[in-house]
Amino acid sequence: MTGEIDIATSGELASVLADLLDGAPPASLELDFGGVRFLDSSGILVLLRAQGRAADRGCRLTVADVQPTVRRVLEITGVLELLGLGIIPADSMTTRRRFDDEAPPIR
Repeated sequence: MTGEIDIATSGELASVLADLLDGAPPASLELDFGGVRFLDSSGILVLLRAQGRAADRGCRLTVADVQPTVRRVLEITGVLELLGLGIIPADSMTTRRRFDDEAPPIR
């Protein structure tokens, strides 16, 4: 994903995640946040809802390659600790299929 996840774009992200998690979801879903430079409360809400939906369906949701400013937002809001949302270190991205290889960019 690239750009900002805010009130203007969070609905698009929510829709993409709902499509991926409805029906027969994967065992795990990795969100590549390498290009995300801003995350507001609407984006956090999307992540919280997606994590809940994923957990209900037996899917592990992880966020990879999180930029320092976005990671700080997730930390200070308690989202990382509260949900146990997995953060994958940037150096392990080379061995994983990246979510953004299939998803359209967030504008």
